[in-house]
Amino acid sequence: MRKIILLFIFTICLFGNSSDKELRNMIGQMIMVGFSGNNANDEWVRQLRLDIKNGRIGGVMILARNISSKDGLKNLISYLNSARPKQPLFIAIDEEGGEISRFNKFSDFEHFPSAYKVGNELNLSSANKLYSKMAMQLKSLGVNMNFAPVVDLHNDISPIIGQRQRAFSSDASEVTAYASEFISAFDNYSIASVLKHFPGHGNAAADTHKTKTIVDNFDFDEIRPYYELIKRKKAKFVMVGHMIIPVIDDTNPATLSYQVVTNLLKDSLAFEGVVISDDMLMKALGGTLEENAIKAIKAGVDIVLVSEYFYNKTNSIKAVNDAIFNAVKSGQIEMTRIVDAYNRIIAQKARF
Repeated sequence: MRKIILLFIFTICLFGNSSDKELRNMIGQMIMVGFSGNNANDEWVRQLRLDIKNGRIGGVMILARNISSKDGLKNLISYLNSARPKQPLFIAIDEEGGEISRFNKFSDFEHFPSAYKVGNELNLSSANKLYSKMAMQLKSLGVNMNFAPVVDLHNDISPIIGQRQRAFSSDASEVTAYASEFISAFDNYSIASVLKHFPGHGNAAADTHKTKTIVDNFDFDEIRPYYELIKRKKAKFVMVGHMIIPVIDDTNPATLSYQVVTNLLKDSLAFEGVVISDDMLMKALGGTLEENAIKAIKAGVDIVLVSEYFYNKTNSIKAVNDAIFNAVKSGQIEMTRIVDAYNRIIAQKARF
């Protein structure tokens, strides 16, 4: 309770008289970035650590290119964490099992089956035990956030979800049940689970990594796992996808849609946690990184995810920071939107 009161007092003071430095610090917490390099001697890693130290980002995503070995990854994460030891850094990874794992090319990591295989071959108790082992491995490395579980519904039409066996089932109730066990297992190791891809990628016939994706056959059953897990207080983080869902918003990809992120997820479903974008460099979005970051924040996204540290001959961290900062200063983004996102993020970081 004391933390909540102090956070409230801080927010009131901050909103009443916000300096540029304080604003920059809040914006930094709203940015998560991917990077190159796998050890402390790499120039990009050293630069990244400086950005962390100066509060320009609040999290990093680990990709296969950052891994040399189990010990190498552990040392890399420790090095990055040492930049701001008093302020937790989100260290995120995609570890779903099956094809979607950053560890598949390495023999010294334990490997796990796909969600579809788990949903078809394991009961809920066995699934919990398996995901406890997965969480234990991530915990030993220093990872504190997993971009999983996928709570999309299985459909073979989807080249990126169904055809890669990333969803537990085509049945929303089964997806909810297995996702709940996944989250419980990770909660036991204090690792954040990120539900994805809201409001539902399962019926998308195209891949948002590669092209504009419109889901004309959207089934509102795809929202049920989110509704149930939010209602049960299991959902703390939700990742929004880049699909256009015409029955909700016929113009904007979900990530950039106020109707999807704020009206549906935050208001109608009463989600009080943190909304994370899918990678803002995916081709489904179009436009520039800076434009899309501003649109996403205005839509209600709390953390923008950018997979490349160096993008279009520019430091993407600086580009996104400056774009959001200038949008606040010009009135394009309301200060209350930044304060709300920051408070949501800090409230979750207090769990670590």
